[in-house]
Amino acid sequence: MRAMTGAEIQATYARALQAHKKGDLETAIRGYGAIIEANPKVPEAHFQAGRIFTATNRFDRAFQHFGVAAQLRPGEAAVWSAWAEAVALGADPETEAGFLKALRTAPLAIETRIALQDRFGAHRARTRPATGGMKPADIRRLLALLDSGKPAEAERLATAMLRQHPGSALALNILGTAQAQEGKLASAEASFRKAIETDPGYAEAYDNLGRFLIDRKREEEAVQLFRKAVTLAPGLASALVNLATSLTQAGQPALAVTLLERARAGGADAPPLWMALGNAHTRLKNYAKAEAALARGVETTQGGTAQMVALLAQAQARLGKDGEAMANYDRALSLDENAPIAVGGKALLLQTLGDFDAAEALFRKGFEIDPLNGENFRAFIMSHKAKPGDPVIDMMLARYDDPAMLPTDRMNMGFAIAKALEDVKDYGHVFRYLDEANTLMRKMSPYGIDQRFQQVAETKAAFAGMDWHGTRIEGTTDFAPIFVTGMPRSGTTLIEQIIASHSSVTGAGEIGECARAAQVLITDPKNPMKMHPPAMDEIAGLGRRFETFIRERFPESDRITDKSIQTYMYLGLVKLALPKSRFVIVRRDPRDNLLSIYKNKFPDDTHLYAYDQRDLAKFYTTFVDMIDFWRERVPDWFYEVQYEDLVANPEEETRKLIAACGLEWEDACLSFHENKRKVETLSVYQVRQPITKASVALWQRYEKDLEPMLDQLKKDGHVAG
Repeated sequence: MRAMTGAEIQATYARALQAHKKGDLETAIRGYGAIIEANPKVPEAHFQAGRIFTATNRFDRAFQHFGVAAQLRPGEAAVWSAWAEAVALGADPETEAGFLKALRTAPLAIETRIALQDRFGAHRARTRPATGGMKPADIRRLLALLDSGKPAEAERLATAMLRQHPGSALALNILGTAQAQEGKLASAEASFRKAIETDPGYAEAYDNLGRFLIDRKREEEAVQLFRKAVTLAPGLASALVNLATSLTQAGQPALAVTLLERARAGGADAPPLWMALGNAHTRLKNYAKAEAALARGVETTQGGTAQMVALLAQAQARLGKDGEAMANYDRALSLDENAPIAVGGKALLLQTLGDFDAAEALFRKGFEIDPLNGENFRAFIMSHKAKPGDPVIDMMLARYDDPAMLPTDRMNMGFAIAKALEDVKDYGHVFRYLDEANTLMRKMSPYGIDQRFQQVAETKAAFAGMDWHGTRIEGTTDFAPIFVTGMPRSGTTLIEQIIASHSSVTGAGEIGECARAAQVLITDPKNPMKMHPPAMDEIAGLGRRFETFIRERFPESDRITDKSIQTYMYLGLVKLALPKSRFVIVRRDPRDNLLSIYKNKFPDDTHLYAYDQRDLAKFYTTFVDMIDFWRERVPDWFYEVQYEDLVANPEEETRKLIAACGLEWEDACLSFHENKRKVETLSVYQVRQPITKASVALWQRYEKDLEPMLDQLKKDGHVAG
């Protein structure tokens, strides 16, 4: 980029600042970035970029820009204050230590430096609110009344104290807490806000008001209050837990774990911490860590609450510990027979195990005790074939329009209604609910398809120069898994079920461990969108670690299938690490394949491209691109199955599939629907039915509704125009 003149920098900065003030952060960051690229010594651009990255929780970038701004303007208090906020909200211990080290030598006014240092020191875990001159004995009396469950008395005493000490933010905070407990909601909110107005540095008041607003379903306001509380007291455990819980719900569990580990390091050991940590690790698919956190949560509650025990069961089910999970669901139900998470969780486990009748009874119970829980309806409908006049359809339609339903529940309900309407052949109304559900999902989980194009381009570039057939890796294992991969909803679960019906094979499901490890091996640790060729001396370790992982989970299995969707991205690398492995790539008519994807909601933080028709078609192009890449280089390293051929000629295609996996033929592979193994995918019901042609050319029913997807597929040459 050409250099900017001083006038151009000023004009660009003014435009970026104006966009920043209007909330157009994308335009603003482009402007600041252009300035920094042209002249990296403009401190104002770094400062404002740091503010944006802080506001959007991209803290690594924020730390970088604040660090540069502080070097360029070391005596600017606003820079250090903003940097401190970012550190409070998103730093691990090492980053925090680096900030404090820099702060010690900053040429700031002594009172400014001490205030910032105290935030991470003396005031780390609690602030010192304005008491207005209240006596310590009176403060203890107020707190004792709250602790003993006497909010009315606490309210009266706090009101009396405020007449004597109107500047007591502490008394106002206690007053708000007492009023909230009494159900005096408007008065409680006013008291909390008055406490903050009286003492703007009172972290606990921000935290309490945030918790109050969460209970009123005002999440966006609450999150800003939790953030403020943490910036004022970076070690305040309740605020860290509250903010982390909100971050997990917003799809940022890794950041949540950073904050929760900080609370742990500060000595926190309360049930809310362990529940939040368990939920965050579950969202990250760190199920063993989730199990450990939730088990500790059960310990701290002397046997557990129904919710805590049910969450523990959920993590254990994810780890394949089905017996322990079922026992804990039953234990949770014994603590509270109407606990929604226990009722729904046990229903889901029974469903994955193929006990659809028992699952249905629990799902229907869940409809009554948690009537606006859309996820329960969506999960139920996966294994329920609706019939004309089915009362569950009218029930869902009535609840869908309930103004009290949260967007997440309405999204789940929309997917459920669409499936039920298709079951009863009411095709004309399916897409009203399907489009609304996908629109809600995209709003909750934004996605840019450009990052997928970059990922595929970088992956291909990393692998482009390798001599695949000529490379021999020393020290590899003889472990021989069978990888089943392809687009989601292409028939991969069906193929795995067929192979896993062989007596020598265990279906391990969608593990993902090997694909993730392969990705890490070629990814720049400082920039996850940059790839490099794998280090040859690390490839064998990739295979051995995967073998150890599988042996621990399936100690009695000779061979396993791994149905991880993304394995095709790293096929050659995985084959080098596991020379005796086999690969099956499943293909399906893209019109049916992508329609099936669009009709379903996937687990959180996965397949985020799925909720926009054009993005679906573009993603399919990248899938074909990667398969073509491997076909050009190692066509003999994988076997392709065409779904339509399999359903048209089941026995012929199944025999070829089994042979391609290096297995002797067994008739059980044709009776795959009788296999009782656990299935945890969206195809949980379909794979327990015989092969049918019902899903072939289904897209033709919705040709008009699918115009955006079909137009893109035609444009990219996948279907005839």
